[in-house]
Amino acid sequence: SSGINAEWPLRPGENAKQILERQMKEELQAKKAEMDREMAEQEEEHQKEIKSLQAIVEELKSEQEEAKLRLDEERLEVVDAKRQIEEERQTLEKELKKKEKMIQNQILGKSESNSRPRISFGMKKK
Repeated sequence: SSGINAEWPLRPGENAKQILERQMKEELQAKKAEMDREMAEQEEEHQKEIKSLQAIVEELKSEQEEAKLRLDEERLEVVDAKRQIEEERQTLEKELKKKEKMIQNQILGKSESNSRPRISFGMKKK
């Protein structure tokens, strides 16, 4: 046997060298076609991965935006709570000062009435 594969039958006018060249050319074309197919599949996979990653990035961005909004809302709630607490503190302070004045007035009124000698200007009955 001359080593020529049965897959490549002799064509009219071909010698062994031409058959080998044709075999090699066809094998190279087959390998190139296989490599092109694999490259196309890999490219498709890469595109899917890229789209998947982009979707994840978009999801993370929207989650981050939502987190920022929640944080802003919470900050506003804290600011509002602080304002309410300050208002209540001021109200309580005002009430406390009023009560202190009332108590002082009561104390002053009692001490004045206790220390003041009772002078009667009325005529004594006979």
